[in-house]
Amino acid sequence: MNHQIPTTPQDNPAETIMAALAHGMTGNPEKAAPLLEPFINGGRAATLGLCAALAETTIHTDRRALPKNGAFGLLVLDPKTGKRGDINALPAGIRFAAQFTAAWANDDRDTAHDLFDALIHPGTEEAAGALAEGIRALFAMAVEALNKTVRPMGDVL
Repeated sequence: MNHQIPTTPQDNPAETIMAALAHGMTGNPEKAAPLLEPFINGGRAATLGLCAALAETTIHTDRRALPKNGAFGLLVLDPKTGKRGDINALPAGIRFAAQFTAAWANDDRDTAHDLFDALIHPGTEEAAGALAEGIRALFAMAVEALNKTVRPMGDVL
């Protein structure tokens, strides 16, 4: 069976996001950017929806394993020392991706939305750059999560 991963946005937004993630999983993340652009150019709601979809993809498997009444935390480690780091030392986009995903994982939609709004609110080039960095980080986390949980088609019986 030969399936081509779409390279243009699909009618169904979920299919578009899944195609972008498939490109990331197959080692072609540069092919994802044109698929994600309509969400980013679609305004606040579309961009927030994209962030939510990527965060949900990242935490989906872990959420199923969470004990009843459990919650997700956010731990930052300094890569040089291996010791706890300060979330505020992270670049704005990376910090947003981590905090947004943690809030989303805990079903705290209000906090997730507030984090998104705080990131974009200045409306500056710097804010736009931080948003782009955050979306790239969310995308990378989702691809990594999928790569850990999805078996290659050749392994399917």
